[in-house]
Amino acid sequence: MKRISPAAMGIGLATAFALVLGGCSSGNGRTSTTSGSGSAGGTVGSSGGTAGGTGGTTSGTGGTTASTGGTTSGTGGTSSGTGGRTNGTGGTNSGTGGRTSGTGGTTAGSGGTASGSGGAAGGSGGAAGSSGGAAGGAGSSSFRFLVWADTKTGTADFTTESNQAKALNPPPNFTIYSGDLVESGFAAGPMATWKTAINGGTNNGMFDISFVVRGNHDSTDPAGFAAFFNYDTVAATVGATNLTQQQKNLTYSYDYGNSHFVAVDVPDDATLITATQIAWADSDLAAAEARGLTHAFLNWHGPIYPVAEHCCPSVPAVIDMLNKHPIVTATLHGHEHTNAHVRINKARYPNCTHEFDEFIEGAAGAGPQTCQAGRADDCFGEKNGFAVMDVSGKTLTATIYYVGSTTPLKTFTITKP
Repeated sequence: MKRISPAAMGIGLATAFALVLGGCSSGNGRTSTTSGSGSAGGTVGSSGGTAGGTGGTTSGTGGTTASTGGTTSGTGGTSSGTGGRTNGTGGTNSGTGGRTSGTGGTTAGSGGTASGSGGAAGGSGGAAGSSGGAAGGAGSSSFRFLVWADTKTGTADFTTESNQAKALNPPPNFTIYSGDLVESGFAAGPMATWKTAINGGTNNGMFDISFVVRGNHDSTDPAGFAAFFNYDTVAATVGATNLTQQQKNLTYSYDYGNSHFVAVDVPDDATLITATQIAWADSDLAAAEARGLTHAFLNWHGPIYPVAEHCCPSVPAVIDMLNKHPIVTATLHGHEHTNAHVRINKARYPNCTHEFDEFIEGAAGAGPQTCQAGRADDCFGEKNGFAVMDVSGKTLTATIYYVGSTTPLKTFTITKP
């Protein structure tokens, strides 16, 4: 596997580096590049970088796109599957992490919103998003989701983050929130406050597109917590498919585009995951692989590899299970009030035979918290923030933001073989 050279972005908040990813043996897996922030990444998806539905070059339904969209043929212009954002080099700006803003990524005009049946993705592809390019749904291999966790009493920052996320171009197709919504247990009053905050204080709709798991601060009333959410409705709203619920509105999974998502109810350290939950996730991942999906993302509250204030319980049994599933691209957690990235490999877990990436985004109001020395590969603990995940074919582009800033801190590009 040839390394992809990293591209450092303009303001130099972090130096670029490249890793060869995949199996724990070197040279046996995915290619990853990381880059610092800059103007190209600062407007992630600023001009869409996406083909609206099947409108990119969808012959037969949308015809070939005209204007700038027409120039995207061959690389980013053709949309993969039946809808969604463009796949290939035009859809994502490799190295800088943002969506391309020139003629290759932009299919606005007659290309991004091709008239007639070409503009909206047909069938399972989903219609193009309100920003003019965030198409998604069951047929899409390109889409965007947001990762955040741990608000507790920090609802002012969370409100700002929600509106900041909503203003992304394109906005996320859905969000994943990994626990600790409130400070002192599930109760109607604090949960109503949290819901107002995730909706940006103005009912911006982010609650309706969010998949949530419990944290230790939400753990007092699991029945009440489960009743507060309805993932059948969320899945229908965002276009997720194959919703499977091991425990209603607590432990569940779903497909979106070419990816599978597994949410497990582990309301504290990862050591609380049960043998039953591990077995269920094992079977669930095997079924997703059998469906031919490309990525899998798992989320629960406590990190598999803690880096900050909850250091350092370990879960080798989880690693043993994940070793069996090359579909796993990343795990997503909160619990620790920081923004951090860790490459899970033999250096982290000696029993690891399938490497993957861990993102801890537990600073949606409750942070910030610095990481312990040597525990994280990347740590951004100075302010609250969140991560934006862009999937395009075999590539995941993860971009870290601080609250109130449109300039990304760092961008990670992970490509599976």
